[in-house]
Amino acid sequence: MKLHNRYRIVICLILLVAGWQSCRKETGAPEDKPLNNFSEVFEQFWARMNNRYVFWNEDKTDWDAKYKQYKPLFEALDINKKADLQKSVQYFREMTADLVDGHYYISFTQPLLRDSSIYPSLARKKQSPYYHGPVNYSVMVRNHLDPGFLSGADGKTAAVSGTINNNILYFSCSNFFLYEAYHATGNNNVKNVLRYFFNMLEEPATPYKGIILDLRGNGGGDISDLNFLMGRFTTYYLPFGSTRYKTGAGRLDYSPWIDSHITPVKDSKGVNAPVIVLADNFSASLAESVTMVVKQLPNGKFIGEPTWGANGPYASNELLYNAGPFELKNFMKVQTSSAAFKNINGEFTESVGITPDLFVPFDMTAYQRGKDLILEAAIGLLK
Repeated sequence: MKLHNRYRIVICLILLVAGWQSCRKETGAPEDKPLNNFSEVFEQFWARMNNRYVFWNEDKTDWDAKYKQYKPLFEALDINKKADLQKSVQYFREMTADLVDGHYYISFTQPLLRDSSIYPSLARKKQSPYYHGPVNYSVMVRNHLDPGFLSGADGKTAAVSGTINNNILYFSCSNFFLYEAYHATGNNNVKNVLRYFFNMLEEPATPYKGIILDLRGNGGGDISDLNFLMGRFTTYYLPFGSTRYKTGAGRLDYSPWIDSHITPVKDSKGVNAPVIVLADNFSASLAESVTMVVKQLPNGKFIGEPTWGANGPYASNELLYNAGPFELKNFMKVQTSSAAFKNINGEFTESVGITPDLFVPFDMTAYQRGKDLILEAAIGLLK
């Protein structure tokens, strides 16, 4: 998912979760030759999408039909005319409007188009009756926390941990760069929050009525955080889905589905208390992975809104894999998933998102009154 810089995804389940990677290095690099006309732009864009998009087996978009429809339209454009450049953006938007990839995002490096972008999943979500913009719950959360809670930020993420009613352990983070903060040289505010949370989590028999992980608005981050965080919640191998990769440049050159799982961290005591994850329609990518892991815990539950639906792992290094992001030199950059993912039940939830166990829709009236209905629902279940 890409909405603001804070939502930029740096996720790569390929390396940590499945332990499988590709070695093909040429398909993601931009062509060295300049693009002299829109025919060349279109041909290169269509071919890169044909080869690097990972969801052709599930996506209902007829990519061959798009070629026949849009090839003559692009050939009629003049790459040296501003009006035609702007018209090309509309054509690209139409071509990609129904792509299921929740990470899919086009930015333009052509100087006259740098204010333009294409974000199909956001455009679709804005049509949902449940859509709302990003919501800041921090003030309302702090009103529920007992005195002595810790908070910190380091420029990449912000984290908060404390107790509620002295018997519920709470943790939230705005993005997943926790492993990096925890292992950074010297102390930092995020590391202090994590030390507090881990120490509280590891108390004998975890003497809490429950644990709340608040991932609302969390757009993802570094894959290292997945096992780093959730490996403390289990004492056994915990599968939560499976991942499939591209093995070649062909449209349907796919690997078999490979299990994605959590491995306990060293000396993990696991968690016996109920675990509730809070997420909303801006929780994406790695935040969705954590949500799926929580749902596989014996006492795990998800409360809130359906998540964004960017479940396919995204690797920012476009040169390593047979799929994922690519660039058309001096014209555009395309962000797209590097692998496909399905949940433990074999369900494909890309673009759909994860359905909560308890749906609590956003209520602007309640929010303006200072009420956090999602958090209050979680607290109510743990009383």
